[in-house]
Amino acid sequence: MSKKDFIPDPNRNPYRVRNSPQSQNNPGNPEFIDFNTQRVCPSCGGVIKITHNFCKYCGVDLSRIEAIGTADEISKQLAITAVTDPNAEVRKEAVDTLGNFGDTKVLGVLTYVMLHDLDPEVRREAVDELGDLHHPYSLEVLAKALKDESPEVRKEAIEGLKKIKKKVKEKKMEKGKASERGKVDDKEEEDKEEKDKEKKDKKEKDKEDKDKKKDDLEDDNKEEFLL
Repeated sequence: MSKKDFIPDPNRNPYRVRNSPQSQNNPGNPEFIDFNTQRVCPSCGGVIKITHNFCKYCGVDLSRIEAIGTADEISKQLAITAVTDPNAEVRKEAVDTLGNFGDTKVLGVLTYVMLHDLDPEVRREAVDELGDLHHPYSLEVLAKALKDESPEVRKEAIEGLKKIKKKVKEKKMEKGKASERGKVDDKEEEDKEEKDKEKKDKKEKDKEDKDKKKDDLEDDNKEEFLL
């Protein structure tokens, strides 16, 4: 799936994109995220209402990404742990476990951790998991990770970008091959229709010739009878 597939429809987006870093509504670092009523945008890390299908900060379409608050209780508790636990090792393990789920519902939490966690190892783990999930929305946050103060985080961000770009390229190639297969199928269908038409025309012509011969024979018999 290409990145352009995720560009929101301006006719459906109820929000305007807010780019000003000075805006009081910009993604901050709230003391607590209630995942039952809130969700995190996987692109910018902003915290919004769980009912919103568009991010009011960056404008991306979230309708095809499940909020973790609608998932099972274990996923929600892991998300809370990844964001709020005072121990960095515990947060890192929570991030690793969420990433192993392999589900897009964890993208927002991973993005939030990457942008706000104070421990470089936790941030690096979040970047690693984002790269493994291969979602185009993560391109923006991984690009920001290239400016992280930790060289390990920056290195992991490069690897993550490679993974996502490779996956996007593969999907484009698969789509192109599918399109070519579609063209081949269309050509085969056209050839089949043409052959069927030729058979039908030949059958009709043979019938006409047979009827004509029959009529000629009947005429000859009549002439002989009259004579």
